[in-house]
Order: sequence, then structure tokens, then C-alpha cells
Amino acid sequence: MIHSRFWACWFVTAAIIFIASAGIAADDAEPTADEIAAAKLAAAEADLADAIAEIKLMSDFLAAQKSFSFDAVLGFDSVQANGMKLEFGGIRKVSVRRPDRVRVEAKHRDGSGSTLFFDGKAISVDLPEAAAYVSVEKPGTIDEAIDYLVDDLGTPAPLSDLLHSGVLNEVIDRIDSGTVVGETTIAGTPCYHVAVRSEAADAQLWIADGDQPLLQRIVITYKTAEGSPQFWAQFSNWNLEAKTPDELFVYEPPEGAARIPIGAAVADAKAAQEGSK
Repeated sequence: MIHSRFWACWFVTAAIIFIASAGIAADDAEPTADEIAAAKLAAAEADLADAIAEIKLMSDFLAAQKSFSFDAVLGFDSVQANGMKLEFGGIRKVSVRRPDRVRVEAKHRDGSGSTLFFDGKAISVDLPEAAAYVSVEKPGTIDEAIDYLVDDLGTPAPLSDLLHSGVLNEVIDRIDSGTVVGETTIAGTPCYHVAVRSEAADAQLWIADGDQPLLQRIVITYKTAEGSPQFWAQFSNWNLEAKTPDELFVYEPPEGAARIPIGAAVADAKAAQEGSK
């Protein structure tokens, strides 16, 4: 299959040749300002199409996987009242079985941790350091669970787009400009480095080359937020044949654990995301 990058390059080259040919036919006249602007616009549109094609390839591939797991090391800026940026972060171990099973093990840099379970019937979060847990009935699919957590409750969930069946589709729709920066290597994996812009954020994605176009790294800059904080994540240990038995996603609270209302748990998660002020 001919890569989308070929067509983008061909389109730009054809536009330049057309303008040059027109100049020759007009007694070697210099290209007009309108012709130059049109060529630049064509090049920008071709760059954007190429960037979106790379992201869409990754998105469609991941959405088609029925069971998979991955690890991620992540970090995010917290802009303090005095303008200083502090970075917080941690590790995530994610297991997915479509359409209705998710497990996310989180380990924070301060040593604390939590595990989220979704078994198609309820969303539960184990909080071992607090000897507590959260549980709310929410029958449905992974998509519906994510929409409930992110849209209805406002829970910080920066990796949730990768678990949704419409992986990054909403993100793609908001892209205004972009380009494929080039080929590079992330942790030994050959990748395409893609950069895109929207009104609210700039993003860079490193997507593996080959027949498994999986995300290897992402950096997002939130331009409209105070201090333009960044979020980044480095991915590893992708497993597209992960063992995902039912019991992996079922949560049984330990004896003596206190049940916390989900609203309080979300407030704590937001405070943790913001960092100490």
C-alpha cells in the first residue's frame, strides 16, 4: 500500500510544477502573490492531511483491538500561584477487553496508588493507602463508562481517549493544522513524529512505523490554560494478545474498607491532578 505521505508530497510537487509551468508559458513571469499564497495553502493542506492520516491510522488500528494492555509513564505540569511550574506524574498499567472491561493500575511518584475496575456493571476504585474504595453502578460499555467519568463527573483521565472505541476521533475533528515532522526512534521503536495544533492545545505524537501503528509517546501543551502546562506520556509493553479473564476486572472490597462517595473521590483526584498549591 502506498503511504499517505507519498500522496501529500506528490500533491505539493504537482502544485509547484503547475505554477512554474504557468510562469514559463507567460514569458518566464514571476509567480504572482496569489499564486504563491495558493501554493503555500496547498502545501499546508497537504501537511495537515498527512498528519491526520497518521493519527487516523493509529486510531483505527487501536479501536479494532479487542483485548490489549500497555504501560505508561506520565507527567504533567501544575502551575503554582506564583507562576512556577511543578511536575507531577506516575505510572499506569492498563488492561482492556472490549466492549465492557477496563482495569487501570496507577502508581504515583509519592508512592501512593489506586486501581480502577470496570466490569460492565460497576465502576470501582480501590484506595489501599486510605483503606477505602469507591463504587458506583454503571452498566454499559467502556465508552459509556468513560463518558460518565470524564463528561458527567469531570474526572481527570488523560489517557481515556485511547480506550474509547472512537479513539481520538473527537481530537482529530478539532485539529486546525499539522505536519509529519519526520522519522525518529523512541525507545528503540522506529516512529513517525507528528505535530498538530488546535485552538486550545498543541500536540506531538510519536506513532510506531510498521503494521502495528501504536502510540509510543505523546506531549500536549494546553495553550489556553494559565501558564500553558504540558502533559506527556511514554508508552511501553504493548500487548495485543493480553490475557483478560473476567476476574481481572472484578473488584471485591477488602474487609474493613470504607466506602467513599464518588463525588468526594473525584474532588480528591482533581486536587491530585492540580498538585499542591
